[in-house]
Amino acid sequence: MKINKLTIIALLCPALCQAQAQNTEFTGQVLANPFFSDSSLDLSFRNYWKYLKEDGANPKTVHAAWGQGVTLDYQSGYLADIIGVDLSWYNAVKLGASDYFNSRGILYSKGSGNHKHNATGYSKIGQRYIKLKLEGEHLRFNGKAGWQMLRDYGVVTTSRRLSPTTYLGWSGDLALDNVSLRAAWLTRSLRRDSPDKTTFQTNDGRNIDHLYSASLLYRGEALKAQYGFGESDGYLRRQLLLLDMALLPQLSAGAQIYATEALDSYQAMAASKRDFDHHARHYAVDVSWKHDRWHSKWGLGYTDASKQDAVGFYPRHMSKNSRGTFPSMATAGEDYMRDKEWMLATMTDYRLTPELTAGLAANAGRFSYRGQHVITGEVNLYGRWTPSHPALKNLTIWAMVGPGWSYKNVKRTPIIRDGHYQRAHSLAGEVIIDYRFKLL
Repeated sequence: MKINKLTIIALLCPALCQAQAQNTEFTGQVLANPFFSDSSLDLSFRNYWKYLKEDGANPKTVHAAWGQGVTLDYQSGYLADIIGVDLSWYNAVKLGASDYFNSRGILYSKGSGNHKHNATGYSKIGQRYIKLKLEGEHLRFNGKAGWQMLRDYGVVTTSRRLSPTTYLGWSGDLALDNVSLRAAWLTRSLRRDSPDKTTFQTNDGRNIDHLYSASLLYRGEALKAQYGFGESDGYLRRQLLLLDMALLPQLSAGAQIYATEALDSYQAMAASKRDFDHHARHYAVDVSWKHDRWHSKWGLGYTDASKQDAVGFYPRHMSKNSRGTFPSMATAGEDYMRDKEWMLATMTDYRLTPELTAGLAANAGRFSYRGQHVITGEVNLYGRWTPSHPALKNLTIWAMVGPGWSYKNVKRTPIIRDGHYQRAHSLAGEVIIDYRFKLL
């Protein structure tokens, strides 16, 4: 008996349709799993221009970099409400650069030296980690293993330009009601301006095997407190205490204590490579006030970081290629953290409209060197625009510019001539344009 093609198709069609229906049902069940259904995918763009003209160590030097960044950030849900994965891809395109561009932390340097022709963009998968969560009635645990960002995680943190600093290792956060314990063990890093995997290093370029960090946090209605502890293996050991207190609905105050101890591999370095001799400490307090459209924050800081025959300095970071937790208002590069230096700072702004804010940021510092009272400072005007139009609701434009004054120096130490230090001047500016889309 002959059976033509149409007959075969007619006989197979019900079976094929049933298989397809079952396959569609299975696919739907898979996609309905929270691992997929709770996933998110964000696309963001960042345009960053950063500029500095200064004559502290040279007759006149311009540090400038301009780049366009793209970020694709995927976060999965949790399989069995326990395990998931996150992945972030970063791309940076060079738009412009001067010599000494690499001090701005925006563009990748493909060669040695400070020449502008070394400036280039880069691409990297900066985050890729497995995440784990366990939740009870009061107890919660979140853990990560892989390349990850760590924001104010004990003594280490993430800093961002076109991409963030990320670390390879594991981290965990165990929380009981409003108290939590954090810990991290890190072995490598990806700098914010580079696609290269790097080890942690001493100031003289020797490798550090690992960095660990831990913290105990309390978050109450009126008080937030954090004690942090960590070490870059055999190099630096650090403790910090951070406090933030709500005094009134419109008034809050904060305090920070940072204490760093030099270990064997740090003290083995040549004196020219050390920021301080044995111990370094920084103390800071701040007050924040909000009323109607006004917001003002004032900070006072003091540094103790002695160094023989030179000006000592408190290092914010635990090593090269890592970033240190440091919410003190003395965060302007290497300024305002010199030995015996007092620092006063403010950021005060006024919301002109619901979309536009304008403000003033100023820092001033004073320390003594060979009988000279050395004064440094800067004044910057800044503005932030966050449009409310639905098409632009995820757009933010930030701009800041202003002059500064410091001193002529050799390796941070003032040059004294005729019994007086030599004044140096600077001009700094930056523009940041952020725009984010939610794709999933």
